Amino acid sequence: MCLIDRSRSLCANGCIWGLLLLGIVLIAAFPADAAEDTAYDLNFEIPEAESKEVFKIWGYSEFRPFLRVLDKNSALYKQKYAKDPQSDVQTNYLLNLRPEISIDYGQFGAYARPRLEVDWSEVKSGSLVLDEPSEEFWEKDTHWGASMMLEEAFVTWRPSPTLTAEAGKKVLNWGKGYAWNPVAFASRPKDVDDPDHAREGYVMSYLDYIRSFDGPLKTLAVTPLILPVADRLNAELANGDSLLFGGKVYALLYDIDLDLMFMTGNNYNTRVGFDFSTNLTSNLEIHGESAIQFGYNKNIINTNGEIRSKTFDALNYLVGLRYLTSFDTTIIAEYYHNGQGYSPDELKDYYGLINNGYNEYVDNKTDSAIQKNLKMLKGNFQGTSGSNANSTSLLKDSSQVASTYNKSTAGQDYLYLRISQKEPFDILFLTPTLTLITNLGDLSCSLNPEISYMIIPNLELKPRLVIPLGGRLSEFGEKMNAFRGEFRITYYF
Repeated sequence: MCLIDRSRSLCANGCIWGLLLLGIVLIAAFPADAAEDTAYDLNFEIPEAESKEVFKIWGYSEFRPFLRVLDKNSALYKQKYAKDPQSDVQTNYLLNLRPEISIDYGQFGAYARPRLEVDWSEVKSGSLVLDEPSEEFWEKDTHWGASMMLEEAFVTWRPSPTLTAEAGKKVLNWGKGYAWNPVAFASRPKDVDDPDHAREGYVMSYLDYIRSFDGPLKTLAVTPLILPVADRLNAELANGDSLLFGGKVYALLYDIDLDLMFMTGNNYNTRVGFDFSTNLTSNLEIHGESAIQFGYNKNIINTNGEIRSKTFDALNYLVGLRYLTSFDTTIIAEYYHNGQGYSPDELKDYYGLINNGYNEYVDNKTDSAIQKNLKMLKGNFQGTSGSNANSTSLLKDSSQVASTYNKSTAGQDYLYLRISQKEPFDILFLTPTLTLITNLGDLSCSLNPEISYMIIPNLELKPRLVIPLGGRLSEFGEKMNAFRGEFRITYYF
């Protein structure tokens, strides 16, 4: 059971007890003999209680055009498109449908969130590797692509108000951070550019047992879980087939939310962590989380393409706050330390390696063209071969570690700042937001402005920009995109 559900449950229980207390006070205030002097009309119909909906369906459909301006001098562009230069401006179009379906029948329930996507890309990035159950279409088409998958699908059994059992594909919302969650061992990482975006879950089975108490410890919950790992089944979690065991213990102690969690299994580095969250005032919340991954193996490459491995216990942690001002401005600020990330010097070496490899490729290509022309003049042209024929050895070396160096927030220390203003200038249903993500190691950053406008109750318009800023050999300065814009048109049903 997620913290939101528990909070709703506690609020519901609080309302019930509040109503009972109010009834007792009213009975005490108006004794029985006073009632004898008052005549009441008891001839009225008692309305039937509303039956709970057994079947529900809702969701949204979204059309999202993208516009990207490529930075052809960036290291990541050179790495990917050295042999296949692209135009400066790229366009993409994405249409997706995400319905949500729930069935609630007594002790039993079921939930499903399928996703259907159709996209057109000026330059297709390649075939996807999707977890089951899923299917990909038009894999060999130059521009068109489509996929269908279940992001979440699970069944629920609630034999009592204190016990819940669930099995299937589910997103577990472990952690208190907004942009990052180091303790989310059983969840896919958030997109730091869009943390609220819906994610795909993992297949698992788990129990949730919760108890309430009087005194400083108000609530205690225990959540054990099991996750299988196989080919195209939770494959990102472990390095091979495995059965992972994990769990979480939640406590509401002195109005502080506390969690302890762990995950272990074969072909998997054991992890332990904790988080906390509390309200210092009605409009100020602070939170934090920390996790350690035992035996993490980190591959580090230098400018010559030499790779060395380092094994250590990686510590990740986050502290943050959420503040709501009197004029409805929400401020979210977080500091995140990524113990698995790369230092500024390690990132510089990686980008320097790519630049060296690209220069090597251009020089060899030029030499090959000269040799070709000379041989044609001599009449004995037979083509080019061997090590001088467009060698890209350093670029190939860089691609061996690209999965870790090129991922989002590959550095070690970050500051996240998000400021959103509700209905400025009394414009109803309009919310502008500005997000700044800064790598504190090299001081490069990403500036992301956006505006959300509900043009009608179920139609949202949201233009967004992602603008990386930084010098050469810095993380955001070497991003492939100099600029990315998108316009989301979302219809909720």
